[in-house]
Amino acid sequence: MKSVFIFLATYLLVLSLYWQADKIALTKSFTYEFTSKGINGDSSNQIRIINASSLKRLPAVIIDFSAALKGSAFENRFLLDKKGFAVYLYDVTCNSFENSAAVRYRANDTIYHLKLNRYNQQASDKALAATLIHEIMHCVLLDIYTRAHQGDKTACDNILSFGLNKNDSSNFFNNEFFVLMNSGETGNHELMYQLFYPYMVSLLERFAVIHKVVFSEQDAERLMWSGLQKTIAYTKLPNEEKKNIDFAILKAKGIDIEED
Repeated sequence: MKSVFIFLATYLLVLSLYWQADKIALTKSFTYEFTSKGINGDSSNQIRIINASSLKRLPAVIIDFSAALKGSAFENRFLLDKKGFAVYLYDVTCNSFENSAAVRYRANDTIYHLKLNRYNQQASDKALAATLIHEIMHCVLLDIYTRAHQGDKTACDNILSFGLNKNDSSNFFNNEFFVLMNSGETGNHELMYQLFYPYMVSLLERFAVIHKVVFSEQDAERLMWSGLQKTIAYTKLPNEEKKNIDFAILKAKGIDIEED
């Protein structure tokens, strides 16, 4: 009887280890890493995207977005460190489609965590690309902000080159960049529009060409307003254009809407 018990215990232990190993292997099989390398194929200015999301269309979108980013005007100007940074994508379930994604980052993190709303399963490829672009802009702002606070000269020079106002010209760290970065999502979006919006539109256009998505420059401009609707610039747009922007964004996200 004792030998039977030992055999059963050993069998259950081996089976448990097998299940655990199989679970780890399954997790790894859904994790992909994509790298955007700098000009001439070097490893500078790279953004590494690690995809652990279950969104079926996302891998193909990431590949072509990474190709669009490679050697772009945005990459050449705003990515500071030769080592670049990594962004880890994963799924979350939200109660509505309104928040497509969000970046989580803490002071001691070495990677940006980008959670994607599972509602994105019904989004078009161009909407997914627009979401990636928007959220990576948050990562770039955080990267510049963190490095500047650490005294990185390149980051500080980059901020000065933005031409933003200073509340106190005698104190560099009272630059409007830091004021807006410290004022939460609203301030971050103001910076994103002021600094990056034309580059964001250009990246989406580059993606469309590579991904063979047909839409006009006006479509790209409207889609890249997604997430920026509370900025001062957006509030100044004509009401008819706001309506067109909202319609374009909802349609690209696969949300059922009725056009008047």
